[in-house]
Order: sequence, then C-alpha cells, then structure tokens
Amino acid sequence: MTRTITPDLMWNYDRFLKELDRTRPNVHENEIGRSEQGKPIFGFVFGEGDLKVSLMAGAHADEPVGPNTLYKMTLGMLQHPGKYHSLFRSFRFIIIPHINPDGDQANSAWMHRWPDFPAYFQHAKREKPGRDIEFGYPEMRPENCAATDFWNSTGGADIHFSLHGMAYSEGYLLLINDQWEQDTRPWRQKYDRQMALHGLLPHDYNRNGEKGFNYFGPGFSSTPKGSAMRDFFLQKGDEETSSLFHDSSMEFHLKMNPDALCMVTELPLFLVNHSGNSEKPLNYLALKEELEELRGAGKWEGIENVAARYGLRPFPLSLAMMLQRYTIGSALELIR
Repeated sequence: MTRTITPDLMWNYDRFLKELDRTRPNVHENEIGRSEQGKPIFGFVFGEGDLKVSLMAGAHADEPVGPNTLYKMTLGMLQHPGKYHSLFRSFRFIIIPHINPDGDQANSAWMHRWPDFPAYFQHAKREKPGRDIEFGYPEMRPENCAATDFWNSTGGADIHFSLHGMAYSEGYLLLINDQWEQDTRPWRQKYDRQMALHGLLPHDYNRNGEKGFNYFGPGFSSTPKGSAMRDFFLQKGDEETSSLFHDSSMEFHLKMNPDALCMVTELPLFLVNHSGNSEKPLNYLALKEELEELRGAGKWEGIENVAARYGLRPFPLSLAMMLQRYTIGSALELIR
C-alpha cells in the first residue's frame, strides 16, 4: 500500500503537545489530570453560550481519527478565536482532545507507518474490559477521574460527543442515545445523504439489541451502555467479565443531564467492499473472521492477500476528519 500525501499523515499526542506549547506557553494551566504513566491530560473551555457541548476523543487507543480532529479544532480555537465568534456566542465548548495519551504511545509503531495495513494489524493495541477508558466512569482509571472532575466543574452538557472509530468497516456508523431516536429521524436522513456525497455508505449492522445496541436503521444505532454490557455477561453466567464494565461517558453525562443528546462517531481507518443493505455487513464479518484466524495462528504473510480479496483500502484521514467536523456542526444546529 502506498502512503497518502503529507497533509494526510497522522499527528500523535507528542506533536499536539509541541503545538500547544508553541500556541499557549502557559498551557499547563489547562491540565486536568495525569495518565497512569504520568502524561498530562488537557481540558479546554471555549465560548460563553448557554448550550454546553462536550467533546472527547481517544478513549480507545487504536482509534486516532477522533483525537486528530480535536487536535486541529482545539488549536484552531486557540489560534483564531475570531473565526468561532458566532459559535462562541451560542455554545460553550468543553473539550478533552485526548483522554488516553498512554494508548497513543502504545500505538505509535503503526501510526508512524499509516496507512500500512499490515503494520496496523501487527501493532495495533487496544485496552480490554477492565482497562477500557470508555467503560470506566466515574473513576476506574486516573484518566476517568480527570475527565469526571473536569465535567463536574463545568456542569452537565446539552450534547456530548465521544469520537471513536473502526479499524475497518463497510461505511459510516453513528451511535445516538435512545432518548433521541425519534427526534433525530429527519436529521439522520440528511446525514445519510451527506455521507453518500463523499462515497460513504452505511455500515449496516443490526445487532438486535445485543449488548444494548438498538438498531435505528442502516448506519445508525444506540450508544453503548455499561449497564447493558454488565447484563449481557451476567446472563451468560460470567460475573467476572460483567464486573469489568463501568458506566460509559454517555451514561455519565446522561446522569448529569437526562435530556442530553449523546453521539459516538464511528468512521473507519480502512474501507471494505460494501455488502448491500442487508442489516448485516457480510464482507466485514467475513474479513474479520479471516483476520482473527491469521492473528490466532501468528501468521502475518497472508494479510495483504486477504485484505485485497475484500477490497480493503485506506479511508483518507483528512476526509474522515472533515466528516467528524460535519457531524459535530450539524448536530449543533439540531439542538439549537
């Protein structure tokens, strides 16, 4: 696989910190806590509007699209606040650009080689239940405590985004909390059309409520719930795994404001050939099974051949970031 052009290269957390230091020499005044390995975690508040917007990324270590989006957004707000004047009058932005700097470091081997899929396959690292920051609220890890204290100090948000991603998929997936399923129906139709304009079809996966993922239609599902995860494993008689799931960041925010709109963006690093709208992403599932067999056998040589059979190709990072920004912007119009 060939490299993308230079503007599409990924930023890591260290580069973000260097840009922060250059932009705001007193940036450590925005430090809200430290990671397990002692890396600083930053939180920023912009604007004076009545509607509070929470933005967080990086909970899963192998999903860099969200952090890259918030790196650029945060630096833009710091460097060019005048461009955001109208937004700042209506909204108050509460941003944690990266909640998991240790995870970023653990994934540096493949991020530096993006978009090399074999490198991703061999070197991607992701925390398992009991270490998963997204399901660790309010205080499973120091990172969760940092976010909890920051959010408590700023008050309940009207809308909370947790920016995530997928290693590979057949298209876009957007998760929305159940309370907003009906009120977002016209908005979701417009969103689907916008994704299609950029060649991105829905990742159509109906899980029939398993683990609390309720199906809203092609490309849309409900946000994850730690409570549903706990129940899922309890019903299987696996109390140990059940106990590893705490609340998600969405559940945390909904306890502060039950009327909040919560969204989880899921955009792929790599696209797979689309299976058609069948409520089951057949190509994705088949590829996943083959890759897991290779991983289990410790075989790396056949990865590119398997990927080619399913049409796997990198999804441009710059486009993914633009679609993240579109999601945020259009959702702000929805709640306003």
